Amino acid sequence: MEDNVDFQRIKLTASRAQTPLSIAQCLMLGQTLNTKSLLKNLTFLNRELPVRFSKRIVELSNLPSELRRTEPIMNLIKNYTTSFNELQAYSDNSRLWYLSPNTHHREDLELDDNEALQTSVQKEYADLLQKVTNRHKQDVIYMAHGISLFKRYQNTRSQPSDEIQHFLNSFNRGRLGIRIMVGHHLALQNQLFYPAGELSSSSYLSTPTSAQSRRVGIIEPQCDIEALIQNATHSAQFVFFQHYSTVFPPNVHIVHAKELGGKKVRFPVVPALLHHILFELLKNSMRATAEFHGLDKSSYPDIEIHLSSNSAGDLDIRIKDHGGGMPPGHIVKPFDYMFTTASSTVCIDFPSIMTALEKKPQSSAMGENLPLCGFGFGLATSKLYARLFGGDLTLNSVAGSGTEATIQLRRLEDQIEHTDDK
Repeated sequence: MEDNVDFQRIKLTASRAQTPLSIAQCLMLGQTLNTKSLLKNLTFLNRELPVRFSKRIVELSNLPSELRRTEPIMNLIKNYTTSFNELQAYSDNSRLWYLSPNTHHREDLELDDNEALQTSVQKEYADLLQKVTNRHKQDVIYMAHGISLFKRYQNTRSQPSDEIQHFLNSFNRGRLGIRIMVGHHLALQNQLFYPAGELSSSSYLSTPTSAQSRRVGIIEPQCDIEALIQNATHSAQFVFFQHYSTVFPPNVHIVHAKELGGKKVRFPVVPALLHHILFELLKNSMRATAEFHGLDKSSYPDIEIHLSSNSAGDLDIRIKDHGGGMPPGHIVKPFDYMFTTASSTVCIDFPSIMTALEKKPQSSAMGENLPLCGFGFGLATSKLYARLFGGDLTLNSVAGSGTEATIQLRRLEDQIEHTDDK
């Protein structure tokens, strides 16, 4: 790639700064949704997405050669380069120039009142975004497969180096930012063109909504946290049953703190991201509890979920199990990529996972096609998802007893994208 003249343009584009996302801004865009406001966001994406894709390409190209040359990583580089070229080509030749020849800044954009052209441009760009979205459905699988092959070539079961751990955090954080930008825009466009709620096939980063849902794009301003927990519980139980067949998983019991008044907790979140975190933690707790107490048991201690808030308006979700905990020396490892407590005999069938993902609807819950254990990305990506908008995920484990995981969610005003490790 370094010999390709186009790579110079990729590096030049990657040198530009990213614009951090704000949940409050994303909500504001949706609450004032009309053709012109969506076009302004389109114009912002037209400038921002090539920057973000170019940064991912540079990161991939800087990997150690033994990892970079594995087939899955080469496929990733090829896919990100193709997407960058398509987005950049659209930016170079976009009909947006006919709508707004003077500026490409979202805040200052002035649009000509050509409604037919506005609608045409929006649908044209949505088709491009959906094409890019479909191309990157398997990014995590490619990455995990590449790391797995890299470890096999090195003939080691040890964790990837700190350098590669840092890369994985940076790459996945950037990938997630892209997903949110694209998913929010496509969801808003669906809401504009399909106000009755009949989403088109381009829905992305979505989870099932209730009749009372007031979702704005991919964001739920007043998400029913208890309902989302129940949804994630069902997803975790589904994967648990797939793995164990005849064993019933532990029940999940939700406890509200006194300051919440025993009422349903509502909080602004991207439901798909919180669902992923809850799903990962719950399936881990279910497996640990069942295996610690014995797979021949007819029932297990409940997994408890405690909801509480503080004076600043932040929300804590604590998940406590009785799954035996982890040895003291392991407490920092679960958040490393490729860390797993699964037996060394567990073998991940990456081609089968990719085939299943291709057949899976885009709006299906994240993670349900992955194995119950052994993949090695679940907790690492969950912590990354929690931290993306200023929150966190921590573990407190007592060997011989159990583990308590705490998801910390920040109030709306503080939910601003973190684009680095600071």
